[in-house]
Amino acid sequence: MKKTLLVFFFICTVHAVNAQIIKSKLDLVVGLSAREYFHAGARYQYAEIAQAGIYFGNDLELNASELITTFCIDNMVHFGKHSFYSNRPVWYARQGYTYLKNRASANETKKYSYIDLSAGRDFAFNDWLGLNIDIGFMVQFREKTEKNASTTTSVNNTLHTLPLARLQFYVSF
Repeated sequence: MKKTLLVFFFICTVHAVNAQIIKSKLDLVVGLSAREYFHAGARYQYAEIAQAGIYFGNDLELNASELITTFCIDNMVHFGKHSFYSNRPVWYARQGYTYLKNRASANETKKYSYIDLSAGRDFAFNDWLGLNIDIGFMVQFREKTEKNASTTTSVNNTLHTLPLARLQFYVSF
């Protein structure tokens, strides 16, 4: 009886492990994007076809007169054919929020808020390394300018639409 229970337990465990859809749940990400600049962060797969991500970025001070930093959170919903390596669908729709802070000079700082909407494809090279590319648009819904010398603040809530392109490499754990 004990051997039968042990074999039953072993078979159930093997099937439970093989039936799991998600091979890895956490992706560490580095990338380059229009309006997110150079960024790094993490994505967590919280459902069979959905991932949530958080990223921090900056312009690496390419222009010495300004410093740009970004913060982004997003949600990716995957669909289509499953990838052999990642075992999640290769196509995705992405929705997100990006906050950008631009210190244009010692006396002026501009802050922008964007809603990101894009679609893309995930290319998994093996079980732990991949690349994703997406294109879409960003809707700027807030621009705030702060001038330190006179302590004045102006807010512009006019909607602007900007193009979005993003390339990311990821390592899965």
